[in-house]
Amino acid sequence: MGIQFSEMQDLIGYAFPGGTYRIESWENFLVHDVMLVSPGKDGLAHPLYFFHIPVSGLGVTIQDIFNLCRAESPGAVRAGEYVWDIRHPLREGNTYRVAGKITAVERKSGRRSGLMDLVTFDTDIFETDTDTLVATVSNTWIFLRAAA
Repeated sequence: MGIQFSEMQDLIGYAFPGGTYRIESWENFLVHDVMLVSPGKDGLAHPLYFFHIPVSGLGVTIQDIFNLCRAESPGAVRAGEYVWDIRHPLREGNTYRVAGKITAVERKSGRRSGLMDLVTFDTDIFETDTDTLVATVSNTWIFLRAAA
């Protein structure tokens, strides 16, 4: 028997442990190199970090999120929607505090994919020196389900 939707709804409000993430200059250089672009001026970090920091700084692994959301297998998880509310650019050499929680769970059924749960978690990224909110990133991950 598959996971019941009520069990998934119980995850709404779940707060991740949180943590910090520091953008090192060598790492930022490599990210720019991999993306085939010149390094940012004045230590500007590549926007790819808005994908990386929300997971790396939450204090959990991707496997932890899979376990929490009861993924049926690693192949049964899909990337859904990503929404970025960027207030300030990220910069190398800065350490960012990350806080996040699950804000929504929706169950849908598709003709091709079948039953699925869409789990949304919102992550706030703060500049640690000033506690300034740099960005809020909303991620929706899709967990494919066998019939419940």
